[in-house]
Amino acid sequence: MLATAGLAALTYGIAQVRIHGWTATAPVIPLAAGLLAVAAFAVVEARVARVPLVPLRLFRSRAISVGNVAMLLAGACLNPMWFFLTLYMQRSLHYSPLQTGLGFLPHTLVTVAVTARLTPWLMRRADSRALIATGALLAAAGFWWQGQITVDRGYLAGILGPALVFSVGGGLLNTPLTTTVTSGVDPAEAGAASGLMNTTKQVGGALGLAALVTLAGGDVATPQALADDYGRAFVAIAAVLVVVAVVALALPARRDGTAEKR
Repeated sequence: MLATAGLAALTYGIAQVRIHGWTATAPVIPLAAGLLAVAAFAVVEARVARVPLVPLRLFRSRAISVGNVAMLLAGACLNPMWFFLTLYMQRSLHYSPLQTGLGFLPHTLVTVAVTARLTPWLMRRADSRALIATGALLAAAGFWWQGQITVDRGYLAGILGPALVFSVGGGLLNTPLTTTVTSGVDPAEAGAASGLMNTTKQVGGALGLAALVTLAGGDVATPQALADDYGRAFVAIAAVLVVVAVVALALPARRDGTAEKR
């Protein structure tokens, strides 16, 4: 209850900033309540619960603590991008729902191909930190390109080109990051570490979407003004992915299923 209420309050508070600004009570109260609930959750897990939902000792592992920070930030980027791309295609380019769905096929196909074929091969030959950082920087470049959208660019330059770049980057990023975050864990706590990773990614997506919607705005009516708003969101995603690349450098070394414990 504390974790769910805290995260929901934080997300709601961030969303209220768009309407009322940072200084109004509408966002400040839920943000403060959310922080207090999350802090109370940490205290309960550390002091009260005999079988903690999230054993805090997991965070003694650098792979888990730093890896989940990277996962939170990556989730804040890679999950919300579908939201903004959908709105861009439908509201700025005036695609139908069917055209929009078909427009996403290259994103999925490229990501699956890179994840299934290229990334496992590279993981046997390169440090996972390098793959995560490289993938994050490639994805950042693709999202920066996506941020230059206009209503005149069309599908090839406005959707497909950036998609090829950031889908390759996302494919390089996800598998080594997932493997690193769940590595070196006692078998008895493997479920907790895996659950923490998935929760972190989904929480990142929720908080990231709330923050990006606040940044993007999207209340104006003209297609080009909407494209400009969505472009700001994509540029912000690119900036956060650069931070993911920097955070990846603090992860322990890992190659082909083996990790250097530090």
